[in-house]
Amino acid sequence: MTGSRPKTSCKPLFQSLGILTITSQYILSLMKFLLKNQEKFTSNTKVHYINTRNKLKLHKPISNLTLYQKGVYYMRIRIFNELPDCIARLVENKKSFIFKTVFIVSKSFYSLDEFFDD
Repeated sequence: MTGSRPKTSCKPLFQSLGILTITSQYILSLMKFLLKNQEKFTSNTKVHYINTRNKLKLHKPISNLTLYQKGVYYMRIRIFNELPDCIARLVENKKSFIFKTVFIVSKSFYSLDEFFDD
């Protein structure tokens, strides 16, 4: 299809063809759910009323269970909190938020650790 060699890395091919990896699709679907269900999540400004640099971030529930921390609800919050502040501000404008999130996710992440390290 692309005429590339068998041992060529797929990451640049995915980016050039506009194909999202499974991890990128997972991140995008979690952000879409978060947009549709914003009332289920608590921002840091609702937990405490001090104006901090993390006021746009979502409040992480306290949990010691690894199973819960690797679960979908907690992972949505972690992923949202890793987004740059300029994108987090766009939560009210849903189309712009999804467009900017797709732009970030189009870097073809192979794992969530790669997303968090980036």
